[in-house]
Amino acid sequence: MADILDALRDRVLFVSYGGGHAASLAPVAKELERRGVPFSILGLTTAASYFARHSLEPLGMADLVGRVPGYEHAVKTGERLAAGQPRHGAVSATETAAYLGAGYIALERMYGAEEAQRRYDRFNRQSFRPLDFFDRLFAAVRPRVLVATNSPRSEQAALSAAGSAGIASLCLVDLYAAFEIEWCAAPGYADRVCVLNETIAERFRTRGADPAAVRVTGNPAFDRLGLLDRHTVRARHRAALGLRDGDRLIVWISQPEPQLHPFSGVRGDPSLPARIETELAQGFADASNVYLVMRLHPSEDRGPAVTGDRLRYGTASEPLDDLLCAADCVVTCSSTVGVEAGLLGIPVVQVMRSIFSRDLPLADMGYATAATGPEDLKARIVDAFATGLRDPARVGITFDAAGRVADEIAGLRR
Repeated sequence: MADILDALRDRVLFVSYGGGHAASLAPVAKELERRGVPFSILGLTTAASYFARHSLEPLGMADLVGRVPGYEHAVKTGERLAAGQPRHGAVSATETAAYLGAGYIALERMYGAEEAQRRYDRFNRQSFRPLDFFDRLFAAVRPRVLVATNSPRSEQAALSAAGSAGIASLCLVDLYAAFEIEWCAAPGYADRVCVLNETIAERFRTRGADPAAVRVTGNPAFDRLGLLDRHTVRARHRAALGLRDGDRLIVWISQPEPQLHPFSGVRGDPSLPARIETELAQGFADASNVYLVMRLHPSEDRGPAVTGDRLRYGTASEPLDDLLCAADCVVTCSSTVGVEAGLLGIPVVQVMRSIFSRDLPLADMGYATAATGPEDLKARIVDAFATGLRDPARVGITFDAAGRVADEIAGLRR
């Protein structure tokens, strides 16, 4: 029974919830592996399958709950909660039950049985913040360094518990942290707060973060872009698309627009993505050298909004990196693909009409030009054509974030 806890003792411990944030941590784990630094990973929900696909062997909540005092019956509790709920195919039934059970028991310990039930009935797993679980885990075994991201609830609880236990910690902020800055910038939240660029670093310092704790490292999830031979990929994919010298390619990166923002409650317009596609198609209908590719998000359940001779809808099988490299301008409301395009030196225009646009203000971050309405969208795109592609190296963009974060971890291990 002690062997699994031994896998955490005096090591770097990564805690990650969900595949998106796991993408930022996996390259760091690989770098520590290359350096011979011992580490373990607690991969919660879909994070586990992400790490496994990248040849990293994570622990799950099911591996730990029976070994943490007070959580021995977490799986049974979670099985009751999971009954009748849809289950993600990438997460086992046992792991789902362990995660739900641990979160609920911690909720009861924080608020009492009656209030815990009320919160869970209203918010489901969004009510979880299993601070008690991590307090007890770290009382049983002390990692050398705790590493997590700005993800709320479980990762937030792990970092808070590490601070209370005097365990060195590092919070890797993947992007802008529009809402998460509320706790990530709190003095003492983590010994190191690693951010994407200097603009975001200054934002954290302004919000009260210890200047000595904030480090500009970049996001390791984007390091793969540095391996691309952008010019070769661009020439190959433009030829595959039938583009000639002088042709211009606009790539629209769509996302669902819900009726309500999940955090702020601001009302959205679900028809917005389709309306922007119409604006793009009509705006360049008479430009014989301008082509458009509309890339819908995998979760968008809709068909094409427009048709045209120089317009097509992309497919999930088309490599996104190839499409970005081929583009002369990328247009989006709030997709992280806009960051990737900006890092590759592709001009980006951000449409500021989505309820999510201010959550990831690409223009403020230095990766895009903002278009505030239909009347200036075409003008901003034409300006982007005139600006042309940038060489990332010439504007100071590097792709060694995993190494920089690993260096910060090494400093904390001393």
